[in-house]
Amino acid sequence: MTILELGALGEFLGSIAVLATLVYLSVQIRQNTRSMDEGKKLALAQTYQMRSDALQMMLVHAADSEHIGPIITKLTGAGYPEDISALEDLSQEDRGRFRQWQIAQQTHWDNMFFQYQQGFIDDEYYRDSFRERVRRLAPTWKALNVTGARSSFVDEIDDILAEDSCS
Repeated sequence: MTILELGALGEFLGSIAVLATLVYLSVQIRQNTRSMDEGKKLALAQTYQMRSDALQMMLVHAADSEHIGPIITKLTGAGYPEDISALEDLSQEDRGRFRQWQIAQQTHWDNMFFQYQQGFIDDEYYRDSFRERVRRLAPTWKALNVTGARSSFVDEIDDILAEDSCS
């Protein structure tokens, strides 16, 4: 074998090695992508669980509270949340307590919107649950002058309510 033939053989073997390396890297990238997708699904499930636990704990605490529970019972008996005028039946002290509860509620839903913006809440939940709940709570927040939300969440509330007026 001459030097030229050995050089050609070396180039051929080198190209096969490059091709084998590309196939190996392709398989590794695919496996890594699958692993990352599974990690994202797990993180999403954990986020949903934490959010669900937090909301459930907030509601159970409110129902069990000697102050908020009776306020909610009184309001719902007067037609709240569909009838916002039920808030007028509250004493100044109860209205203040309920306002504090609604500040916590707004903070919770603002955080949920932030999670949606970051991709941790899927579109189905956002469309079917989040928007409906915010639509129901927004008039209460307005009536109680609860205004501590991030500007992007305030804009989203306005968009959700604007859809109602267009329907």
